[in-house]
Amino acid sequence: MKYFISDTHFFHKNILKLCPLKRFPEFEKEILENLKKTLKPQDTLYHLGDFSWVDSEELLRDWTEIPGRKVLIKGNHDWKFKNLPLYFDEIVEFSEIIEIRGKKVLLCHFPSKDLRTYRFLELQKKVTEIYHSKNCSLLIHGHVHWNPFCVFCGCHLNRVKCINVNVEFTGFRALSEEEMPL
Repeated sequence: MKYFISDTHFFHKNILKLCPLKRFPEFEKEILENLKKTLKPQDTLYHLGDFSWVDSEELLRDWTEIPGRKVLIKGNHDWKFKNLPLYFDEIVEFSEIIEIRGKKVLLCHFPSKDLRTYRFLELQKKVTEIYHSKNCSLLIHGHVHWNPFCVFCGCHLNRVKCINVNVEFTGFRALSEEEMPL
């Protein structure tokens, strides 16, 4: 089974201030417990970026206890993280296309359109181009966080069907391929 999660932001203390209605102290423990309960050795977890703010022996120990194969699709906060190969079986720099139920699915940290910021516009354009040129049926992304103004992604404006697997939208758990809206 394939699973998808994004924006875990392990040990990113400022995320509590940025998303105070969704993040809570020690949210990391809930994410890790949910992953340990869900994943089996034969499963693959796709982490769609913004993995952790710090590199620690504690996180490495807890992360390696999670069963299954782990693939990281890098997000903007992962670009400077040096020890990612210790945590992941595979690291993808920008995007990957996989098949779910016979349909092409694009995996990327970035949405096709982020309505909250003008950062990373070229990367969003690249996502849109890949999605359409490869005839994808769904974009699974992260990057866009919950906010009280209900301004999220605008992928639909680019005719891109998407689902955001940021933990703030998924109850701090990974979503399975069966839960993908194809």
